Amino acid sequence: MTESEIREYISKLTAKMYVSFVLWIVIVVIQFFVGICTAVFYGYGVATLCLMVYNLIGCIRYYRNIQIIKKCHTVSQLQSIVAYFENSIPVCWVFMFLNLVLGGVIGFVGNLYDLLLAYSVRKIKDKLYEPELFNQKPFYEGRPYEEVPEDKQRPLYEE
Repeated sequence: MTESEIREYISKLTAKMYVSFVLWIVIVVIQFFVGICTAVFYGYGVATLCLMVYNLIGCIRYYRNIQIIKKCHTVSQLQSIVAYFENSIPVCWVFMFLNLVLGGVIGFVGNLYDLLLAYSVRKIKDKLYEPELFNQKPFYEGRPYEEVPEDKQRPLYEE
């Protein structure tokens, strides 16, 4: 893959991650209302509210990861992105199973989407690690690297 293809892939990846982020925010909102209603009317719902807090913390972390991935500009960062998604695969499977057993249909869908996203990154991993990447001259916002002011130069690839 060339640098522009990698940048385009990262852009598409972060867009898909934003979809996942919004999906999990919707889950948090639903858990909030279900938790409040069941706590007020039936006396239980604390567990749902605790899961809501857990998912909200997960959303905040996920949003931070999106911001980090958007700023990717070195090969080591590309490797970290792949490792992040590969490490999330077993976690997604566990939470998909738990949601399935406990009846969390929306949580199941959210985890399924995250799992498919992780597998899509894993599938393209070899292309991200192609040796030709290490020999390319870095670019900055579509301009040759030499034309960019020195204080704004950020190489995509480590030399």
